[in-house]
Amino acid sequence: MPIYYVRADSDNKFPDKDTTPALEQADGLRAVNIPTTSVQYFLRYWWMYAFKGDSSQEVTAPGNLPNLDIDYLQGLIDKQGNQTTQQAKTIEGLQTALGSATKAQVEAQQQFVTTQEQFQKQFVGLSQQIVAVQKQLAAKAE
Repeated sequence: MPIYYVRADSDNKFPDKDTTPALEQADGLRAVNIPTTSVQYFLRYWWMYAFKGDSSQEVTAPGNLPNLDIDYLQGLIDKQGNQTTQQAKTIEGLQTALGSATKAQVEAQQQFVTTQEQFQKQFVGLSQQIVAVQKQLAAKAE
């Protein structure tokens, strides 16, 4: 059985709610033995466990903790399965969006290259026209 250390409340009946269980002994802390099957509950609801006596290391669990029977555990598994399915759908949606964004980026880059090529062709054409006009002007000036 794991041992946890808790500070007792002012009546020495329950662990103090304003502190948390520790794994190491310290001044003012009381050792309590917690069954392995109850560790998760104890770590969540330590202040609800009652001491069995003033010096006992045993505690009594409150009666209102969730049931650990098969139906309860199956419900937890089903809930986690639903969450996993939803996460998978979200991932799939994000992958689709990423694919669309990547496709749009590629198309934009292709359009940019095409536009750049068109500008280069126009620049070459204009440069050739300027050279031709300069030759004509030079010929008339002679």
